[in-house]
Amino acid sequence: MAWDLYMCFSNVNRKRINEIVDALENAGFSCCIPGRDYDFFPVWEENMIDAVYSSTMALYFDSEAARKSPRLKTELKEIKDSGLLEIDFDLETADPEGVLSIVRERYQEAVRIKAMALRPVPYSGDDPYVFMSYAHRNMDRVIPLVRLLQENGYRVWYDEGIDPGTEWAENIADHLENARCLCACLSKEYTESTNCKDELYYAKTLDMNVLLLYLEEIELEKGMAMRSGKCAEIHSEMVKDSEMLLQNVRKAPGFSACLAAES
Repeated sequence: MAWDLYMCFSNVNRKRINEIVDALENAGFSCCIPGRDYDFFPVWEENMIDAVYSSTMALYFDSEAARKSPRLKTELKEIKDSGLLEIDFDLETADPEGVLSIVRERYQEAVRIKAMALRPVPYSGDDPYVFMSYAHRNMDRVIPLVRLLQENGYRVWYDEGIDPGTEWAENIADHLENARCLCACLSKEYTESTNCKDELYYAKTLDMNVLLLYLEEIELEKGMAMRSGKCAEIHSEMVKDSEMLLQNVRKAPGFSACLAAES
């Protein structure tokens, strides 16, 4: 699902925010509300990142409670990293009609900003493809790799824009079952992500061809090292060199079947 507006606020101020949300949604703007449109548990941060990247504009409502919230500090950092147009309001003086007026005035600007940062389109079809498994906190490093592979003829699917709701696991499982290969983009964040490890382990149960692509040099925990034994590997020094990276991808088992055309 995609939203027009990502709402960043303290739950202490929820009653006041609800009045503003009502005005926005009655005017036709879809709002993403943490806790309403995505779950805080069990993987709040990953769900939040998905929601931010599925929104067009972010609205931050400043208050004393908001300034003290560690959760909001994390949300604001992710909003900044995403490149979304962010508009800040003083909640004490913000009124629903005033917020709506500003959103109407700035929304097309937000659309243009997001369009400039459009990410590669995930593969959709019945031919063999590469499943890109990565931590969303590494998206800025993974997107160039997806683009590089696509530009060199590879069919690549990644979970850009998946709803951060209850059907996430089923959607991921379906795409894994239909993929020929999995490329695991390893990093500290990857090893800390339950979702990423689930993808890697499920790929192994499906007996898929797995490529471990190290975004940075890390030591895998014992369980992950055991489950990913005998997988093809590309280490970080090769990732930094596009030609060397592509040469090693071509050698990885199963990846040649995911070429749309010889490049």
